[in-house]
Amino acid sequence: MILLVIAVIAAAGLCYWQKENLKAVIDSRTYTTDELTDKIAESKHEAEQVIAEYDTPIMRDFTLEEEDKIRKGELTPEEAMQLIMTPETEAASETGKSEKSESTGGSVQSSAPSQAKPENPANSIVANYLQQVYGLKAYYLGELGRVESEMRSVYVNSGRDKSAIPGIIQSYLPEVGSLESECDSQISSLLNSMRSELSAIGADTSVADKIYNAYLNEKSLKKSYYLSMY
Repeated sequence: MILLVIAVIAAAGLCYWQKENLKAVIDSRTYTTDELTDKIAESKHEAEQVIAEYDTPIMRDFTLEEEDKIRKGELTPEEAMQLIMTPETEAASETGKSEKSESTGGSVQSSAPSQAKPENPANSIVANYLQQVYGLKAYYLGELGRVESEMRSVYVNSGRDKSAIPGIIQSYLPEVGSLESECDSQISSLLNSMRSELSAIGADTSVADKIYNAYLNEKSLKKSYYLSMY
C-alpha cells in the first residue's frame, strides 16, 4: 500500500493538492495509526450524520474493513453498495413479520391504518446523488486496489529490490494521478448538480458542501493513515 500512497502524493500537481498532501504527510508524523483510525471514524460519523438528515436508501458509510476488502478485490463495488444500503434492522423486521404471521394464522394484522409521512422533495434528489457518490467511491477504491496489485507484482518480480521502488512509482504516476483526478472531478460534478437541483426547489444546499468537505477530509486522513504505518 505504501507504494500506492507515495504515488498518489507524488502525482499531485496543483498547489491545492500539494497542500493537502503536505498536510497528510505532517499528520502521518503527528498522530499514531490508532489516532488516525479514530479521526477517520469521526469523519465517517460526521458524513453519516448528514445522511441521517434525509430519507435515503444509503444507511451509512463504508467501514475501513469494507474499504480494504474492496481494494483487495474481496468485495465488488456492487456488493459493497448493497451492504450500506441494507438497514441493519431489516432481518429482524422480516423475522418479526414471519412470527406475527404464524401467530395470526398466516396473515399479518394491522391494528391501525398507516399514516404516510409528508414527502420531502429534497429527499429524492439527495438520495439519487448519494448513491452515485458512494458508487463512485467504491469503484475508485477498486481501481486503486487494481493498481496497487500491479505495483506489488512488479516489485515482487524485481526480487523485492528496494532500489526499484522509485522507478515503479514513476511508471505508475500518470495512472494514479489520473484516477485521483477523475474521482475528484466526478464527485465535484455530482455535488454541483445536486446543489443546482436543490436550489431550484428552494431547498437547503449545504448538504452538498458537507459531503464534499467530508470526502476531502477523509481522503487526506487515509493518506496519513497508510503513511503512518511505515
